[in-house]
Amino acid sequence: MSENIHKDFHGALSAGFKYLSEKYGKGVLEEFLKVCGKNIYEGLIKKIKREGLLAIERYWNEIFSLEGADFKIDKKKDGIILRVLECPAITHMKKAGYDVYNDFCMQCRVINKVIAEETGFKSAVSYDCTKGRCIQKFKKELR
Repeated sequence: MSENIHKDFHGALSAGFKYLSEKYGKGVLEEFLKVCGKNIYEGLIKKIKREGLLAIERYWNEIFSLEGADFKIDKKKDGIILRVLECPAITHMKKAGYDVYNDFCMQCRVINKVIAEETGFKSAVSYDCTKGRCIQKFKKELR
């Protein structure tokens, strides 16, 4: 694992998500994640607009390899699928004793939807926070 990553930030995110959801409601948490998605992933959104699904594939390979995840990427003619078999964030939080927000994985669903809407794709995310597994999909939007 790279020296440039500090996995404890996942614990901080989890605590922040729980706080926003409990104090202000899940809708506020979702709006917060939408704003984050547009701002934090602005560079990725630009790459996807230029390069299409290849940019998503490169991003997933880079970030999930950096995190030491157990994952697989399947490329299809009209889309791409990421299967996370063991989420490094959830695994780390459990090992470190952090409280894992019960819908921690909603961030992937919300942020992927923002990225997809900004780039002309459709996204779908199914997840199991308890098991730390998910399937994330991007597909060309039919116009």
